[in-house]
Amino acid sequence: MEQTWRSETTVSDGTAVVALFGELDIAAASPLGEVLQAATARAPRVQVDLARVSFIDSTVLNTFVNAHGRATDRGVSLALVNPTGHVRRVLSMTGILPWLAEPDSDS
Repeated sequence: MEQTWRSETTVSDGTAVVALFGELDIAAASPLGEVLQAATARAPRVQVDLARVSFIDSTVLNTFVNAHGRATDRGVSLALVNPTGHVRRVLSMTGILPWLAEPDSDS
């Protein structure tokens, strides 16, 4: 099965930005969890950039929630940024967006 997503992580000034691309579904959940765990080990602040993500499912929502909990336990800030379209609707409908958005964002 062809992978439908990819990620790029950059770290600058204490912030790791994990840019995600494509469609995130059940096949992405476990490797995505590893990507997020690695990012939280590299910086005290992590932003997960969803601008180029076109689809997420419930397993990915669970991955985000679990990564946020693990990050918080380690004193690391993890926030979802730039969700659009379907992704923003799913995050909003489930109540996850305000919880995982950056504190100073307008999400």
